[in-house]
Formats: sequence, structure tokens, C-alpha cells
Amino acid sequence: MKASFQARRLVRELKRRGSGLKSLLIMTHDHPDPDSLASAWALAHLAKVLCRARTRIVYGGLIGRKENRMMAEGLGIPAYPLRQGELADWPKIALVDTQPPFKNNRFPSRRRRPELIIDHHPRHSKTQAECAIVDEEVGATTTILAEALLSCGLAVPKRIATAIIYGIGSETQNLGREACGRDIKVYQAFWLKANMRALWRIAYPSRPADFFATLAKGIRNAFVAKNVIGVHLGWVSAPDRVAQIADTLLTHEKMRWSIVTGRYLNRLHVSVRTNDPSGEAGVTLGRLLGRGRGGGHQMVAGGAVEVGAEAPENDWLQAEEKVVADFLEARGVKDCVPRLFPFREDAPSPAAR
Repeated sequence: MKASFQARRLVRELKRRGSGLKSLLIMTHDHPDPDSLASAWALAHLAKVLCRARTRIVYGGLIGRKENRMMAEGLGIPAYPLRQGELADWPKIALVDTQPPFKNNRFPSRRRRPELIIDHHPRHSKTQAECAIVDEEVGATTTILAEALLSCGLAVPKRIATAIIYGIGSETQNLGREACGRDIKVYQAFWLKANMRALWRIAYPSRPADFFATLAKGIRNAFVAKNVIGVHLGWVSAPDRVAQIADTLLTHEKMRWSIVTGRYLNRLHVSVRTNDPSGEAGVTLGRLLGRGRGGGHQMVAGGAVEVGAEAPENDWLQAEEKVVADFLEARGVKDCVPRLFPFREDAPSPAAR
């Protein structure tokens, strides 16, 4: 397959730097998902082979979702929590699946400029780097890196091939959500190189009890307003629980949108989903939370607002209500439309409604 312009550009930039790029710190967003983990690992492989560079993959938060932990641990992805003061030890830093102005990474954008950015999210107006490769056409950042690997004709270890398959599949919901022809071609190219048994273990892990507690709370307390379903989860053990419940709620057969909030440390995390391919979920959430605090794609969006770990309960409640009220208004759901809670124990039965 013919590599895209952006993939060829990435390879060209790495070859130009060559052995001059002695080391590269690769940073994902704070709570890396499969797309960011696969992208970072593929970039590390490229930098090692093309530049003989020493690399390290870091993230600023934690890997919370069980599938994501299974991916990192089961495949042996060399990704580590960022250590205090570690950035000062690395003169060259790359960001994957995020950009410096976004509030979901630990890059000190006011003091430094990254060597490299590779991302598929809409480019922020303040994004700057020595080389910024932002390709909104693809459904996953992993696709760009995988195209670069294919264009070089490099041997790709089975574990990295498996990560590429899961990274693209997870980000696009098995090529059904916002995937383009390039995503499909890359997926097909790496499919036979991947470890099927490892993919099965990643996709169907055993889950901790708190997952089921969060799931039960997410369903029991869910509200419905016209074609929108949503819930406030309160405090969560990991921020990616919010996205997970948003995906689950959207499977309600009568719903077109879902919005879920969750409290983690000092931030209120928000996830929005839609089954409308032209829904502009990222644009909508970006307007509600502010550019850099929220964004995404047509069908998927996420973000967070600062509330404060020591903030009183009323501040958290007000933040939750404002996010949902503003979102419902943006979707044309008027204040007079009641929010129903159909899954609570005291809700009327479907026959009575």
C-alpha cells in the first residue's frame, strides 16, 4: 500500500535527524488509551531503527481501564508514569495522540517546544513543534505511525503489530466509527501479523468489583431527555470509567447522544458520544468547556474542567449541572423538557409509562 503524505513526511524527518537524534522522550496524554499506547510504541520502534535513538514512553496519570492495562502488561509495552523532574533530562520530546495546548498532558508548553507531534485530533491554533504531523483524516493516530512502518519496509515485532490492531480497532470501534479507507488498509496489513489470542485476552479481561459498581450506578442513575441519555457518576477510581459508561449508555436503542461526568482528583471529567456520523461532538464539547479543555471528533468527545480537590460539594454539583444543562441546550433540549430516570427502582414500569 502507498503511504500517506504525512507518513512519508514522518519517515523523512526521522531519517533527516538520523543519529543526531540520540534520545527521544515520547509522551502520551495523561490517561493513555490503546490508540496512544500503540502510537507511542510504533514511534519508539521507528526512532530506534531509523535514528538508533534511546527512547522512553511516559504518561502523566494512570492506565485505568482494565482492557488498557491488559494491553500494556500483556504485550509488554514499555510505558511508564512520568517521574518528577524527568522532563529536564530529555532535550527532545515527542507528543502522540495529544497536543501541547490540550489540558490532558503534562508537557510544559509555556517553557518548551516539542521536537515532534503526531496526532489525529483537530489542530489547536497554538500547537507548535519542530515537526507537527496532525492528520484529521484518519480515525486513529496509530494509523499514521503504522503507515510509516509499512513505508519503510521495517520488520515489525508481533507484539507491536498486535498493539497496532487493537489501537485502531479500539479507537474506531472495530472500524465502524469514524474510520476511513486508510485505517482499513493498515488494519488489513497488520491483521495477519498480530497475535489473535493476545487480542482476545485484552478485549475480554476479568474485571474488578468497582467496575460493576460503577456500571450499576451509571445505569441506575441515568437520566433521559428526548434523545439524550446521561449520568453523573460522582467520584470514580479512574477517569476512563467516564468514557466507558458513555459508550455503554449510547447503546440504548432510542438514544442519539450520551453525556457522562465523573469526578477524579481535582477535575470533573466529561465524555460525550453520538451515533450521528456528522454530529460534531468535539466541536460541541469544545465550545462548552473551552478550547483545550474539551474536544474530539464527530462522534466522540472528551474533556475536563477544574473544580478543585478540596472544593465543597456544592461546587461539584454546580459544575455537573452546568455541563449537562449547557449540553442539553446545545442539543436543542429546552428547560421545560423533563429529565426522566427510567432505571431507578421507584421509576414506573415500561407498561405504565
